Amino acid sequence: MPSPAPAPLLLTLAGHDPTGGAGLTTDLAAWQAMGCRGASVCTALTVQNAQGVQQVVPTGVPVLRAALAALTAEGQPVAVKVGMLGEADVAAEVAAFCAAFTDGPVVWDPVLAASAGGVPLLQAGAGALAAMARAATVITPNRVEAAQLLGLPAWSDGGAMPPGWLAAIRAQWLGQGRTQAVVLKGGHAQGPHSVDWLLTRDGAQAFAVPRLARGAHGTGCLYAAVLAAMLAQGWSVADAVVEAQWRTHAGIAQAWRAAPEARPLVNPAAVLDSGSFPRHPAPGGLPQTDAPAFAPLAAPPGFYPILPGADWALRVLDWGARTLQLRIKDLQGAALRADIARVAEAARQAGAQLFVNDHWREALDAGAYGVHLGQEDLLLADLAALRAAGMRLGVSTHTPGEMARAHALGPSYIALGPVYPTTLKVMPYRPLGLQRLADWVARCRPRYPTVAIGGISLERAPGVMAAGADGYAVVSAVTQAADPQAAVRRGLAIAQQAQDCRAAAG
Repeated sequence: MPSPAPAPLLLTLAGHDPTGGAGLTTDLAAWQAMGCRGASVCTALTVQNAQGVQQVVPTGVPVLRAALAALTAEGQPVAVKVGMLGEADVAAEVAAFCAAFTDGPVVWDPVLAASAGGVPLLQAGAGALAAMARAATVITPNRVEAAQLLGLPAWSDGGAMPPGWLAAIRAQWLGQGRTQAVVLKGGHAQGPHSVDWLLTRDGAQAFAVPRLARGAHGTGCLYAAVLAAMLAQGWSVADAVVEAQWRTHAGIAQAWRAAPEARPLVNPAAVLDSGSFPRHPAPGGLPQTDAPAFAPLAAPPGFYPILPGADWALRVLDWGARTLQLRIKDLQGAALRADIARVAEAARQAGAQLFVNDHWREALDAGAYGVHLGQEDLLLADLAALRAAGMRLGVSTHTPGEMARAHALGPSYIALGPVYPTTLKVMPYRPLGLQRLADWVARCRPRYPTVAIGGISLERAPGVMAAGADGYAVVSAVTQAADPQAAVRRGLAIAQQAQDCRAAAG
């Protein structure tokens, strides 16, 4: 039997930290945790610990060049992450290599100094740094590094970006070479939340996580390594930023410490949950970190049929479904309002959780239990009015960025998908599969119940529930079934069995 093909290769060009808390050691550990394959070329050896950096010995350029040649002779990486460079000659050599690399993204984390102080980690002139910036597709400085490199005034608060910053970054970085994005990390700023800014030629987006009481060594390395891996896998820069922020926050919260007097080392393999959930608002401003959450569900969603009309919904209610979605596409005006009101009243009488898809005004008027909105509909709905009325909110998500946008609203549940390919609607997203579904479900806990969506049949439902979802949505499994009532009974039994198993497991 032939051996499976190896995973695509990622390359880190970074320094070596003897404590294992930063540099290429952290990069490789992060990629291993993400299921990626990593290679490394060392740009400098350092002597450092909790007392700071005592010595930096850059790699000789001939050795660096030979190492890169040896690596690329075996196969080309699909992404490059650049960290500590040490000196001008090394920076120039790395910049030349990255400029010639066209097989994937180049992420540059411009490491200038260690947080513990000591000898600078980079001593290079403006020419070498400018060449490195032009060769990078994404640059990930913290605010201190950006201010030093670009000659900008200090910016340490958690508020809006100071005047001049965006213009300077566009002129000096985004307007040069092939740089497509700059991510300004907010870990060195102040305030209750750490706010990262994604800057492109088209605008600025903010991402926020609660600031932790302590820091950890190696966070910048972890952040940039995760970003590079996500870009190599085809995710957008916004999705990559969310993933990097999520893993870095969790890595700080679960940091390692070898001894009481040692500095905390970021944990690249930290478990992700809702405590590290980033917030990413719709374009236009800072995340509302103090917005109240929507009301919680009264019961786990379990079996969650999506029905195309009132008659279907009423039948399924009679057959025992207690969480359902009404998705009406072919009515408007008075007929639409009448059907939503009719189903909402029946659901109230049955004690059921009825979610109305898209038509939030009509759902609000009818006093429905909740609404379910897609990402585009979030921009149009009066969320404050829905929240004030005590209605529940479900949000569809398909990427890390969309999950972070949902979290910014504090919904009642988050829908994750598509789990499998679906023929019911055109989906520009890759199917999650059960492994990624289980990962994303775990990230939503303990704060959010989850509903799995997309391509789920009753045959696939047990596996979906075993992956940890709190509910699963079906469409054709009911509406196209030879015996819809029997299908509903089976769907309810699958959900109940999964819930019983979880209760028994504690």
